[in-house]
This record gives sequence, C-alpha cells and structure tokens, in this order.
Amino acid sequence: MSLKIEGESTIRCEHKFRAMGGEFQLLCFPQTHLSKHDVISIFKKAEEEVHRIQAKLTDFCDSPFNRVNDFAGIKPVKVDNEIFNLVKRSLQISKASKGVFDISFASVGHIWRKAKNDGRTLSFLERTQAQAHIDYRKIKLNHLTKTIYLPHEQMRIGLGGIGKGYAVDCVYEFLKKEGIINFYVNGSGDIRVHSHNSAPRPWRIGIRNPLSKDSSKSIGVIQLSKGSVASSGGYIHFNEHEKNQADHHIINPKNGCSNDEIIATTVIADDAISSDTTATILMNLCVKDALLYLNKHKFIGFIIDKYGQSHLSQKALKSFEL
Repeated sequence: MSLKIEGESTIRCEHKFRAMGGEFQLLCFPQTHLSKHDVISIFKKAEEEVHRIQAKLTDFCDSPFNRVNDFAGIKPVKVDNEIFNLVKRSLQISKASKGVFDISFASVGHIWRKAKNDGRTLSFLERTQAQAHIDYRKIKLNHLTKTIYLPHEQMRIGLGGIGKGYAVDCVYEFLKKEGIINFYVNGSGDIRVHSHNSAPRPWRIGIRNPLSKDSSKSIGVIQLSKGSVASSGGYIHFNEHEKNQADHHIINPKNGCSNDEIIATTVIADDAISSDTTATILMNLCVKDALLYLNKHKFIGFIIDKYGQSHLSQKALKSFEL
C-alpha cells in the first residue's frame, strides 16, 4: 500500500524511477553544500544501486539469488555475503515471528503468480501440495562454505517481504555517505527519512485509504523526523473454492492462503527492513494477535480490519495522545 508526502514544496529536488515491481521516489530539499545538479547525479547513482539489488535478488527471472531455487532438492548453492546475510536475517525474523514471516512462502507464491498470469486461481489441491514445502526451518545455511540448500525440489524461497526494505536501507545509507541531508526514500510504500537537527519540520507522510480505489485518498498523516514507515495491504480477491477467502500476493505461511481479517497495516521502526517485514507479518495475523505482536515488540503501528475499523498499538496510542 502506497504512502505519499503531504504538502510537498515546489523547490524540492526529486528523482523517480521504476524498480522492484513499483516506483521509487527520492526527495530532498536544497543542500547548502551541493548544487541541484550534484544531488540529481547522486540520486541517479542511488537508482543504479537499486537496479543492482533487484538484478541480484529477484526470483522472477535468472539471478544469483534464484540459483538457490534452480538447484532445490539437488545441491547447495554458493552465494556471496550479501545474499547469505539477507537470507540469514530473514530466518532470524522467521524465528522471532514463529514462522509467520517465512521466505519459503514462495513455494506457494511462485505457482500463485503463474496462475494469476494465466487468469485463474489456484485449486485447493495445488495450494495444499505447495504449502507442504513452506517451512523456514528446512532451509539449510552453511556458514563455512556460504551455501544455501533447499531440501525439496518443489521448495522455493523469495525475498518479496524484505527485499524492498533492504533496498531502501541501502539507498538511505548511500545518500548519507554522499553527504545528502534532509532526504526521503520511498520504495513503493517502504519509506525511510533523514532530518538534520536544523530541519524546519518533520516529514509529513500521508497514509493511503485502503478502502478507496483512488490512490490519492488518505486516512491520516504521520509526521516523521527519522526512521522508517511501511504499509502493507492487498486488494481483496476471492477464490473459487472459498467464497469468503481473500486471495492476494501476501500469503500466510501457516496455510498457504491470504488472510482476510486485516486489509492494511502500517508500522514505524528504526529501519526499513524492520518496518517492511513487520507490516507483512501483521497481514498474516488476526487483529488480536497483530496488536499483541506490535505491543510485544514495542512498535508504533496500526491495522485496519475488513470492516474499516482501525486498531492502534499501545505505543501508537501514546504518540497520538502526545
């Protein structure tokens, strides 16, 4: 689900580009030590970094990451440190969420995607057979040889729930290293901002209304000086077998299906990987468990259920009161 800047100034420096299945937007305001030409040049280098990450981590086509899937059930695949460490962090998040976040969701996800492209929904049998291969605990990492092994031929992994957050964090660190201040990085709704101590005000980020087809409609505004905010959501579709079952790209690893109790989530965290993965985790929980998860990990966050009601974490309520 996309987020946007409220009240953007016409003097800002902006760069947009398509990547990772959506639009990236880089913004900053005048830099006292850099010309606008310098800033745009740096932004274009940041774009190159995102395309580099996409080419390495995609599971939509041949890539260094996708070789792990190509050799599933055959042999371990040696990868570089970047891929190994990102998969390692993914498994740590899986363990912390007790499997609610699981990159092996792609065991169902890749056949769901193919079925969608073919204009059909997955049968119950197809989904059940593929779901049997979702289990992050079966993914074998060898720290000495830097290899990853999937023990079943039909098992797949994908970084759709963490990849954009990772790219946003990489761009954020790159822009800081290049001397940019007071900037905003938006990777299709995964946002991270930087504010100098002298910044006149926080960034004002509008949260899209998930109940409206008009992407310009907001349900509220978040003011953020530093850190990251991410939203997750899916337009509701219904499959032919379960008329009350949602069927979108966010797949619950526990049952291979999409949840329909929560339609949108928003989370504020220190970095984009944390906000991105947590927003995805919440989509796969019921309202009660989603709030428990937010409160346990002390996140500012809120969820919107299928009835349009919003539910805020304890930390979000305190921030709202302030």
